[in-house]
Amino acid sequence: MNLDTLKQINQIIKRDSKDTTYKFALLRGTIEVIEDKTPYANISKEQVSLPLGLLVFKWIIYYYPIIEAELPQKSGDDVYGKSLAFRALFKKITDFYADKNGLSAFHNDFMKGRIDNQIVDKVFQLCKVIQKTITTMPMKYIGYSIFKDHYKIFKPIKTNKQISKPKALDLQFLLENFGEFTIPFDYYLAFEYLGSFITGSNAILLAWAEFTHDKSKGTIPINTALEEILKSPVIKREVTISNSAFRNLRAEQGGLECVWSGKTITTDLNIEHMIPFAIWKNNDLWNLLPATATANSKKNDKIPSEKLLNTRKECIIGYWQYIYKQNIKVFERELRISLLNQKIIQLSNWENIAFDTFKEKCKYLIDIRGFEEWNHH
Repeated sequence: MNLDTLKQINQIIKRDSKDTTYKFALLRGTIEVIEDKTPYANISKEQVSLPLGLLVFKWIIYYYPIIEAELPQKSGDDVYGKSLAFRALFKKITDFYADKNGLSAFHNDFMKGRIDNQIVDKVFQLCKVIQKTITTMPMKYIGYSIFKDHYKIFKPIKTNKQISKPKALDLQFLLENFGEFTIPFDYYLAFEYLGSFITGSNAILLAWAEFTHDKSKGTIPINTALEEILKSPVIKREVTISNSAFRNLRAEQGGLECVWSGKTITTDLNIEHMIPFAIWKNNDLWNLLPATATANSKKNDKIPSEKLLNTRKECIIGYWQYIYKQNIKVFERELRISLLNQKIIQLSNWENIAFDTFKEKCKYLIDIRGFEEWNHH
């Protein structure tokens, strides 16, 4: 298995479009189709083709309870179908089954090819809309953050076949009439071996919650156990010391240099988490440097690139030296925990050592964890 493939999967999860849940549904569905060991898979050394109809059905099963509960799934989604491509049509189906045991009844009817005549046309249309949504949205855009091109990982196999309404709408009909798609063989292997960890079905936290449930003899629900296991300290943004120190420095100098743009900060002082707080709940003084409001907003939750850090090295180290002198004990303790393993006073070159470690931390977050890098322009 190619390590680059795992890196790319991380990048896809973290960087690719966050506007809808389509990406997650496509990855989850593909993994489950592979783990189901469908006999319809066609495997070669370069790529693997899989039935698109199976994905369509899995999407219906995934989104059924979401549509029924009217949960938002797209930016600006108002639950009335103005955003999510198939919400309005799907809602008519969930409403039909509302007093018929819901998802379980629908699943049973579909698998046995006995969808009620009152609703079968709408279910058939839903299948076609979902097929189109999958092939024109997530399949097209997944991997764009990496390759800057479309259909680089998922490729639907085009067919001129017109899908006519069947006599019996069931899974076999979807398998035989809704086409195929391909993924690279390395992705197939990654999904086959690590798919359950990617989707979370084999996640350590879930296994921990299930263990707790079993040992309580069922008295503690898995969801309750998981909620407790996931609890962590509430850490808030804390920039008071840095804000005060850099405001004093600005008053002394008549201005400050933005850590990212180099522009002079006169009024719009923002204390910037160089490694974003959303990614790492870290309020260390070395991680909090002054920036303009514009630069801070543009960077948002991205990680500074190696090129940008090298360009801004002198400014970063200069601010580190200043804040160190203002708060020696606090700065040294925090720096030793996060970037150094020795006392600063014992190192003649602590600034460069700490900076190189900071660069490696950012590189890891970009290359391995898949977070989006940022270059100030």
